[in-house]
Amino acid sequence: MKRTSILIISLLWTSLGCYSQIKAGLKAGANLSSVISTKSANLAVNESYSGRISYLFGSYISGAIGEQLLLQYEVLFCDKGFKHKVGDQTEDVGISYLNFPLLIAYQPRHYLLFEAGPEFGYRITGNEMLNHFDFAIDVGLNCGIYKDLNAGVRYSYGIPFKMNKENQNSGDWKPTYQYSSLQVYLGYSLMR
Repeated sequence: MKRTSILIISLLWTSLGCYSQIKAGLKAGANLSSVISTKSANLAVNESYSGRISYLFGSYISGAIGEQLLLQYEVLFCDKGFKHKVGDQTEDVGISYLNFPLLIAYQPRHYLLFEAGPEFGYRITGNEMLNHFDFAIDVGLNCGIYKDLNAGVRYSYGIPFKMNKENQNSGDWKPTYQYSSLQVYLGYSLMR
């Protein structure tokens, strides 16, 4: 399944390059990520999750698929995570993901992009109680600042997942969790 998906994406990008103007570049920025948990009597009353600020960097490539529409593919290294507090103890949980956003961007002006689409992620390092694969929906705004320099903000909302907690006394029912991530970044176009 993974090989088929990679093959399809590769073919899309190859055909995209034959018919349109391609833009590619690098990006880096800050990432505020957290975990949203369902509340239940089975969870510890004094358990909470809060945001963790970290970084991201990677590359992007985009090409026109219409007069004001672009298809943009990115490969990002994202250091995500959260702060987990139980009682008086706080644990800083860091997780590194390799993320692959596939976005459709609407460009009403040459300097302004509204983007949305799915994001696929693979956990490289981090806590074993989290899934290896992550899936999210991204929405964002990108604005040209000066020549080849751009800035953007993006919100990523993950699908629910279950943590593999050993000491969870919930019987057959396990609470679900979702990633929530806000990214602020700068990008530089290398190819126009």
